[in-house]
Amino acid sequence: MKRGLVAYSSSEDEAPVSAPERKKKKLPSLASSLIIPRPVDDPTLHQGRVRATPHVEGQYAAYVYIPLVVHPGTSLFSLVEEVLDVTKEMVPTVHAIGTMIPSSRNSGGLVVNSSRRARELHLSLTRPIFLRAHQREEFKQAIKLIASHQTPFQASFATLSEFTNDERTRAFLSLEVGAGHNELRGLLSALSPIIQSLHQKDFYSQPRFHVSIAWALLDPDTSVNRDADTKRHPYSYDGAIAAEDSSDDDLTGDGGIGESNKEFQSECFPRVPHFPSELIPTLKQRFGARVSSAHTGGFDADIIVVKIGKDIFSWPFQGSLVERIKP
Repeated sequence: MKRGLVAYSSSEDEAPVSAPERKKKKLPSLASSLIIPRPVDDPTLHQGRVRATPHVEGQYAAYVYIPLVVHPGTSLFSLVEEVLDVTKEMVPTVHAIGTMIPSSRNSGGLVVNSSRRARELHLSLTRPIFLRAHQREEFKQAIKLIASHQTPFQASFATLSEFTNDERTRAFLSLEVGAGHNELRGLLSALSPIIQSLHQKDFYSQPRFHVSIAWALLDPDTSVNRDADTKRHPYSYDGAIAAEDSSDDDLTGDGGIGESNKEFQSECFPRVPHFPSELIPTLKQRFGARVSSAHTGGFDADIIVVKIGKDIFSWPFQGSLVERIKP
């Protein structure tokens, strides 16, 4: 007896069977203590400046410098104040540079305290350097070793100059170093190995050592063309280290801010295309002789400082010669 064929329905005729819906469970939110806040640039808190280098968690901005503390009552303090007064008359938007610290200096064996505050200026020896957490101690030890091989030396200022930072966002009024240049070049040679080992940029190949005393924001629309700007304004030179102003915290560039923010900043923080072309000649005519005088513009270079993030470390010069030191 033959069996009949059983008819099976095709898969096309079968109704799809949907899987039961799973209820989505909400994950618990992280505790606020576990969330690391991301820094937000606020130019209004920094006189119109914003970061040139984006913030990276675990990265520390650092730079090396020789400090120059200018005390009230000294001829150099009076000179700087007078230069700033004239500059502010010619460039009302200019800002003075220098951390104001309590003045206490030794005079004939006596410590003299003053209600007026001293001005601390910086002579930069590096560009801004960016360190990871594990590199900080190695960098500190390298600077300490350099200090142990360097003898203190005399330096002095030679003239007044204008500089711009690499981003051409700010112009700086500076006292340029004359005597002491060779010793400072020796320090650059000693610093070069550790900087290169960290894959960072060396200082400028033809350095013009200086101490900045004032700055002004530059208008990016009129300072983009470097060649044309230099021909029009021959007193401006590249090579200012923005970190010379110790309150910068690496706030130097435009940080990729939006156009509306730029317009807001322009209104609140006026910018200039460059310092007036007559500024440097005027200052040189009035103060040039005093700047180059050893009595006024001379200073001791006897300590080196490294600032890493907000931490500052310093070591006195204790050696006799600068040697090339392998990190």
